[in-house]
Amino acid sequence: MFKNLKLKKYKSLHEFEDAHVINDSSSFSMLESYKIARTNIMFSLPKTEDGKIILVSSSEPGEGKTTASINLAYTFAQSGARVLLMDCDMRKPRVHRYLKISKDTGLSNVLCGFCSVDEAIQKNVFGTMDCIPVGEIPLNSAELLMSDVMKNLLADLSKKYDYIFIDTPPIMTVTDAMIIAPMTSGVVLVARENFSTYDMMDKTVDILRRAGVKILGFLMTYAEKSTKARYYGKKYYSKGYRYGYKYEYKDEANK
Repeated sequence: MFKNLKLKKYKSLHEFEDAHVINDSSSFSMLESYKIARTNIMFSLPKTEDGKIILVSSSEPGEGKTTASINLAYTFAQSGARVLLMDCDMRKPRVHRYLKISKDTGLSNVLCGFCSVDEAIQKNVFGTMDCIPVGEIPLNSAELLMSDVMKNLLADLSKKYDYIFIDTPPIMTVTDAMIIAPMTSGVVLVARENFSTYDMMDKTVDILRRAGVKILGFLMTYAEKSTKARYYGKKYYSKGYRYGYKYEYKDEANK
């Protein structure tokens, strides 16, 4: 997987992904691209909901969904909104690693009744963005996520935050993302240039469509270096994708 990136300056995939979390040295094009994505997502969301819950996922592992989740949440927080990032990837959590916070007390602890939600929320971990890390890794993640406790938790949090971003496992890998998706305002799908396939994206979109989940758009990660960000409204993402929106950011693979 990492060899496909062709980035000799990075020692590992983790180091490469960590470099693509927004920071003070991020390129102008990367920052502006996420701001464009923020605007497009805002226009795609229902205006009647108080707290918008946005699930960020991908078809397969390695497409950059976690860095996209963090960067989107941070960019929304920059607008002055109250933003919470939740790590619901109980299989291979990475949010805590990229944000350099502890995951010991988090979502799984809340769902199991071991702590309150206030104890699990870590404040201002990335700018003004709050975060609920994954917590202790459970053996029954699907059962926890489909529980009434999870539904009530999201309902309560949506009254306190303007936007909630949820990072989940890839949709085609395990069922966790599709368990949560119907509880959200919509899904942002992440695809990686020269890695994601039309076939897998077609299958992913079909699964979401059958479940009646709104697709808010698509983010193209790890694209070739460019100073230009583009947005396409109501157009094809690929053959047969005639609904929702597509937005694409040009990430800097080589600085």
